[in-house]
Parts: sequence; C-alpha cells; structure tokens
Amino acid sequence: MNAHNAGILQHLRRLYDEPTRAFAFRGQTPDDFRTWSCRARPALRALIGLNSIEEATKGFAPRVSSGPVESLEGYSRRQCILHAEPDFDVPFWCLTPASAGPHPIALFPHGHYAEHGLDFAVGIAATPDLAARIEDEDRDVAVQAVQLGFMAIAPATRGFHPVCIGDLNGRHGNSHCRSHLIHSLLAGRTPIGERVWDLQCLIDWAVAQPGVDATKVVMMGNSGGGVATLYAAACDERITVAVASCSFCTFVGEDGLVHHCDCNTVPGILRFGEFWDVAGLIAPRPLLLVHGATDPLFPAREIERAVAGVARIYEAAGAATRMAHVWGPAGHRFYRDLMWPFVLEQCGLRS
Repeated sequence: MNAHNAGILQHLRRLYDEPTRAFAFRGQTPDDFRTWSCRARPALRALIGLNSIEEATKGFAPRVSSGPVESLEGYSRRQCILHAEPDFDVPFWCLTPASAGPHPIALFPHGHYAEHGLDFAVGIAATPDLAARIEDEDRDVAVQAVQLGFMAIAPATRGFHPVCIGDLNGRHGNSHCRSHLIHSLLAGRTPIGERVWDLQCLIDWAVAQPGVDATKVVMMGNSGGGVATLYAAACDERITVAVASCSFCTFVGEDGLVHHCDCNTVPGILRFGEFWDVAGLIAPRPLLLVHGATDPLFPAREIERAVAGVARIYEAAGAATRMAHVWGPAGHRFYRDLMWPFVLEQCGLRS
C-alpha cells in the first residue's frame, strides 16, 4: 500500500491536531458529559447542514404516501413514499407484524448497494445471485426485524442511485454519490445531513402510527447506512438503540489516510471532533459497533482507536455497559447473530 511521506504526515498532524477540535470530549464525569453533550449536539446538527435544510423547507410539512398492503407470512408489507422536501421524495418499505402490538420500531438505512439497497433489506432480489448475497450476508434485516415483532422501515438512502442528483456525464468519476455530495455542499448542506433529515422525518411518521411502541426506536445500518445511523442517533435522542456495522472508524488515520467514502464528508468535522466524539453523543443510550474481521475497507488499528475513543466517553457518562464492540468472522456485511441479541436485550425483549 502506498504511504504519505514524512512531510505530508507532519502537515496533516498539524491540520488535524486534537487541540483544534472544539467539541472533542475531554471530561471524566457524568456531569462533564451532560455539559458537553448539551453544547456539542446543536453544533453537530448545524455542521451537517440540518439547520440549512430546516430553513430551506420552512413552511413545508413532510408527509408520507402509502401504497397497497401486501400480506406475507406473519407480516404485511407496503411501499411508501416520504415527501421529505417540496420537490424531493424518498421511497421506503414498511413491514408490520401480523401479531397485535404495540410494536417497537426499527429503521434500516442502507449503504452503497445502488438501486438494490432498500429491496435487500426486505429480502427482494432481482436475480438468483442477489438472493444468495442477501442470504449469505444477512442483508434482509427488515424481515429479520418484523419476524422479531418490530415495525420495520427500510428507506432508500439519499445520495445513492436512484435517489440522488446523479453524475449524468461522468464528470465526477461516474460516481453518483460524489455528484450528490457536490450539489449538497454548494447549497450549504451535506448528504449526511440530508440522510439524518430523512430518518428524522421517518421517525416522526413512525411514532404517530397506531400500534407502535414509540419508546423503543432501533436504528441499524451497514457501511454508509451505519454512518448514517451514528449521525442520526447522535442528533436525535428518540433513537433508543443504535447498531452500526462495518462503518465506524477514525475520520483520518494516523497514516493520513481517509477510509470512508467521499459522500460521508462533513466539511470542518475535524474542527468539531473525531468520529468517536460524534458517536459519543449517543451515550448513555445503547450502542453496538460491529466489524468484519476480513473487511478490507477499514484497518483494524483505526477501528480500535475509534472504539477506544467512544468507550472513554461512555465510561465518563456512566454507561460503559451500554456500549459494545464485536468482530464478525467475515467481511463487509451484517451479522445477525451478533446484532439481534444485543438489540433485544437492550430493548427488554426476548427472541
């Protein structure tokens, strides 16, 4: 692997030096944590562009249009549309158990799976190869959830094809998510902020549905969906359990390398803090971080640095037992056997 020379590394260390991070957590006690989180959360919301989105949508009330209901074994499924902005719609699947409620709520933002993302979550595959991938990598997470009694919501993730401002002429490396990033930045927002906005709108809708338990809201995502989960849970305290799979790592490694996709970029984020400071805002609510032992995207050393950082915040918040990190035996995927026991225990449910 190529490496930066010593001069570049010194330059990056100066740029990203820890004292420049205005909201890096440096406390030790629950009181320190409460004071910090009350200041840091609004700053994070502003940094990712949520305030800009709120201003741009002033006077508009996001709403949901529901499609026909399809009855399946043990649950029903319907495709819906979130009208998230006056001229931007986000499709999603909603799965509801056939059993009587109240049902806890689970949301599943997806990562870079192109047009297959929200369909993967509900077990819909266009080809036998995709069906095999869903089964092998535990990607039908919304089906898993509804079978455990959750009302499950699987939305398209803004910025990924086809719910994006695409790279029509290949000017941005034929990358739709990069093209979408550029358009978002020009408007004073970020794809991360847009994804959090969409997820918050979906929570608004979900908790207002009949037969749900609004005190239990789980969010779970893999890859870019895990990044969206972490930001959403940091910003919205209604999310009671967060699970991020194959997504949590330092923003910039000690070797000067960036391991997340461009579309996860938040300008100035290292003037706020590191990724563990973002994830630390989820405390004292339960947080599970999952990684694949053979995942090539995120170096184990940088994962462990990030995990240690958020663990320190959870310890200071008096919630060390509510945060866990586990390694799955394979690659960049979901691990149902590692995720659901944690979720059910933290929600006070049994499988």
